[in-house]
Amino acid sequence: MRTFKYSIIKYMPDPKRGEIINVGLVVFKADTLDVRVINASAKLRMLDGSASIEDIENLKSSIEQISELSGSVDRSLSMLKSFRSPSYLSETAEFIIDDDKQYEQRVRNLFNLLIKPYSAKEKATRTPRILSHLKDKFESMDLLAKSTDDLSRHKMVYNYPLNEKSGFNADFILKNGKYHITEAIDFNVNDLNSKFKETSVKVMTFMEGRKALGEKTGSYFVYTASSSVEKEITSHLNMASDYSDELFNLENVKDAARYFDMISSLAGQNRLIH
Repeated sequence: MRTFKYSIIKYMPDPKRGEIINVGLVVFKADTLDVRVINASAKLRMLDGSASIEDIENLKSSIEQISELSGSVDRSLSMLKSFRSPSYLSETAEFIIDDDKQYEQRVRNLFNLLIKPYSAKEKATRTPRILSHLKDKFESMDLLAKSTDDLSRHKMVYNYPLNEKSGFNADFILKNGKYHITEAIDFNVNDLNSKFKETSVKVMTFMEGRKALGEKTGSYFVYTASSSVEKEITSHLNMASDYSDELFNLENVKDAARYFDMISSLAGQNRLIH
């Protein structure tokens, strides 16, 4: 388990107005700084009307040069915090990873959450009912993570990014010795044909998870289907079974109990969930 400190690069062009935006992230590594900044000057121009990409890149270069000249991370932090300019560093915070493989994804998650501008075209997406049900159940079991850091505490992380470039996210992921991915799908719909593509995406997510997290990654396909519907989705289930360790139908009482008991055990809870 490793802990990293980080600060947000904040920008306040006009102290009289007092408007501040986040323009970058600095992670304090053992012997250097990992500096990441926005690549959209429009976010800055909303405040000062003139900032450009070059200004942001120059800011990044200045921080990196200070790091090289200072000779140590602690001294870099001290020097950067002593400067008085429109740009300054926030107080440090921390994040935790279990191994080096998680570093890049964790920093990207922080950048997207804290720094990246929202797209004007982005719309809120409705969470499918089965995912809402699982989130509520994990929360009642005290297993739902509040942040990605909770992955190290054997909590269930929702919508975990596996590969930012390809866009694959695990519906749920838990770690205890190895990673365990749960993909969920609701088959109780009018148009079952539309679900074949969704099943394919779930299967590809399992494949992406093994590629990113290791071949031993556990894969669990969780679904809801009435007894009549289950007879119609044999091809979907056969495809899922080829890439999953186990399949669970939450509408089957025994299946549901078996799944939540398994998750409880993986999370280190020595009790049965029914």
